[in-house]
Amino acid sequence: MHETRPAKITSPIVTLGGAQVKTIPIALIVGAVGIGLALVLSGFSMTRFLHIYLVNYAFVLTMCIGCLFFVTISHLTRAGWNVTVRRIAELYAMCLLPLAILFLPILIPVLLGYDDLYVWNAAGWSTHNAELYNGLTVEQLPPLEQLKYQFLNPYFFAGRWVVYFLIWGTMGWYFLSRSLKQDQLGDKNLTAKMQAFSAPAMIVFAASLVFSSFDLLMSLEPLWFSTMFPVYFFAGSILSALALITLTALWLQRSGRVTDEITIEHYHDMGKLMHGFIVFWGYIAFSQFMLIWYANIPEETFWYEYRINQDGWRSLSLLLLVGHLFVPFLAMMGRTVRRNKAFLGGATIYLLVMHWIDMYWIIMPQCYAKDGHTFTLGGGGIFIDLACTVGMIGFFIAIFCLVTRDKPLIALQDPRLGEALNHEVH
Repeated sequence: MHETRPAKITSPIVTLGGAQVKTIPIALIVGAVGIGLALVLSGFSMTRFLHIYLVNYAFVLTMCIGCLFFVTISHLTRAGWNVTVRRIAELYAMCLLPLAILFLPILIPVLLGYDDLYVWNAAGWSTHNAELYNGLTVEQLPPLEQLKYQFLNPYFFAGRWVVYFLIWGTMGWYFLSRSLKQDQLGDKNLTAKMQAFSAPAMIVFAASLVFSSFDLLMSLEPLWFSTMFPVYFFAGSILSALALITLTALWLQRSGRVTDEITIEHYHDMGKLMHGFIVFWGYIAFSQFMLIWYANIPEETFWYEYRINQDGWRSLSLLLLVGHLFVPFLAMMGRTVRRNKAFLGGATIYLLVMHWIDMYWIIMPQCYAKDGHTFTLGGGGIFIDLACTVGMIGFFIAIFCLVTRDKPLIALQDPRLGEALNHEVH
């Protein structure tokens, strides 16, 4: 018989407990050294540096976007089982606002007219267009391509990103601030307000996710068409967010924090959600590829043609297929493994690595094509990639600690806390 627990926090430590004081300066130094080293190792090639910077920025941004969705859908569906892990997602969602600062190395070159990253900027569009459309000028493009050309201009691009960060920042701030206020007052009406806010917020969030996926990643190849790409972007974001939340919860408990409130039942359900989104990611990835392959339209197929027919990228495509879909699908299928903390910790790290490889596979082929280099697994650029990755993770940890500070790592007086504490998987 499952014993009913009172809706009361019993863990002795429910905050970072001052750990952020030492962590923040170390993380900032690691971030600065890592990013600076990547720039030096790239030979100050802005094309190479900006592409790998975008890989790592997209990696952390998508995780935070996924966490924001997790928080919003939890309120929208009145979820009670995940109250004890929801605060972690709220804190990561709040990181979206300071992440706008790390977007500046991407935005500033665009505003200055450089096309090292986005070929649609300045003269880059004309060059890329000439290669794919046999030298046609912008005025001679098909009407839909002309519309895309007008959409992809630096100032409109910058304006859209201001709107995205305002949307995400407002949502993250609203949910976290109301949840923290409830910790102090215990006002149940705050839960009702967050639930009411979540419905229109979800609609705005969905629109921002679609357009931001176009702007951030899809516009790297401005002549490519895929109506399924935003869903692919969404699937990867949610899967990586679930892995990040689970990994953070495991680390917190290992360090003696929130030891009693997050149980094996919660980890089991987080594991089931990750398994479900592994399947969903694979389904969307296959559907996008199958529809483009079947239609055989040049404006669509060239994107896959380069990733399949080039030896190095073909190897990475196969690695992504096996490593991102088949291996975790089979490994996380069993109930027993999802209830094993050691296995779950390793699985979350593995999934995050696969998500990073996914971002790399989307972004970097354009960089190698522009430089005229051939990609090989474990090639010389691995040190640039590693340095930039470590640097971005360092900055991300610093941002998370700055956002968290001494805030409770769990919702202390949520009206559904009792449901979460007594959650049991049947």
